[in-house]
Amino acid sequence: MSTYIVNMNIKKSTYHHGNLREVLISSAFKILKEGTLQDLSLRALARKSGVSQTAPYRHFENKEALIVVLIQEGSTILQDSMAMASKETNDPIEQLVNLGVAYYDFSQEHPAHFRLMFGGSLENTEKHEHIFENEQKGYDVLEEVITACMKLPHAPKLPPNLIRLTCWSLVHGLASLILNGVMNEDVPKGDNKREVVRNVISFYTRSMFVK
Repeated sequence: MSTYIVNMNIKKSTYHHGNLREVLISSAFKILKEGTLQDLSLRALARKSGVSQTAPYRHFENKEALIVVLIQEGSTILQDSMAMASKETNDPIEQLVNLGVAYYDFSQEHPAHFRLMFGGSLENTEKHEHIFENEQKGYDVLEEVITACMKLPHAPKLPPNLIRLTCWSLVHGLASLILNGVMNEDVPKGDNKREVVRNVISFYTRSMFVK
């Protein structure tokens, strides 16, 4: 009886404040942090949020629709972080380094978002091409910075898209290795992982654009 009353109180408060959708999204990420994508379902989401089994369907048609929303939220956070990072300096080299560190920070501060966005969570990506439109914001920032770097006197004579892919591969690889605990003596176990990441990105960037 007490459990029922608690759940009813949660539902009443949630609906009263009109923030059920936000509560569901927050609960979804809690489930992902505690388990895996296989543990996420609308029924599990209802239990985690303390609402009725049918409540999540008011906002999400199915699990796939929920995943799309979660990916969009993560993308917004990442793109905004990258946009802010690029504005911290006018030096294109430092801007590129800052973008890489911002990407790494996102992976550490929002691991559930990161894994969901880059873990092949959607089987039919063509069906949801619209969710990648938001990523254009971050892509435009990176493209602008790369374009500025390519104008430097010692920039490599390579296609810009190759440079962009290489930069992304480096940063994503670092972020994934550290996030998943795949480390050796080259990666510190303490709090200075971020410093090492910045040094690696800076070393690569300067070796490519600065002689």
